[in-house]
Amino acid sequence: MKSCAVVGVGVQVLLGAWLFGSSVGGCGGEATPEPQSADVVSSPAVQAAPTPPPAEAPADAEPTPAAEVSEESPAPAPVKDPNAQREVKYVVSPEGLKVEVAGVRFMVSAEAKQIAQGWGAKINVRAEATDGKQHVLLSPKNGPLAFAAAVFKKGSTEAERIPDSREGEGELTIGASSTTFSREFPNKGGRVLAIGETLDMEVALWGLGETKDDRRPLKQFVHVKMKVEKGKPKAIVEPPSSAK
Repeated sequence: MKSCAVVGVGVQVLLGAWLFGSSVGGCGGEATPEPQSADVVSSPAVQAAPTPPPAEAPADAEPTPAAEVSEESPAPAPVKDPNAQREVKYVVSPEGLKVEVAGVRFMVSAEAKQIAQGWGAKINVRAEATDGKQHVLLSPKNGPLAFAAAVFKKGSTEAERIPDSREGEGELTIGASSTTFSREFPNKGGRVLAIGETLDMEVALWGLGETKDDRRPLKQFVHVKMKVEKGKPKAIVEPPSSAK
């Protein structure tokens, strides 16, 4: 009986020691992580929220008119036609022939000029702008005027043609105030007119425009006639044949 009791006590001691060791091991070791809740474990991976579609413009919104946008940048200047026909007006007056073209008014007169034993002609021009702008004339060595002269001998219908040439690229500006220029026929050392001969001469402008870039010739500017007889001849300025 005693031996059984001792054995029973030993079993209790061993069992108590084992329970105590288990308890100490659970307290002295690392804490056992708590099991995750069912919500956390079963939750699916978080996905990015879809981007909302762009907001639509109100139905009553109207696009900006193109005209309002283009107001900030000025429209390009129209390109001038280099071959556009120019209107030329002629008015005969006691002072001479008045010519109006491309915003410029010219007053043209002519006079006979004795050269040695013969005669020549001097063409005088006064010019001014009528449109408030500046204009330019091509003015080479002999000035803005170009001559295409023909000399007829007495009783002859065949003309002696006297050509003209241009030297240089000068420029003459025309504004609101009067500008004058002139040219003589013939050029220095050229053929003069004798008694009985007639001068028939087309006068042109080498170039006329608002700027150097858009100036162009005025081929039929005026027409000059002069017949040499006894005494001082009379030079007459008239519109060209194209204006009659």
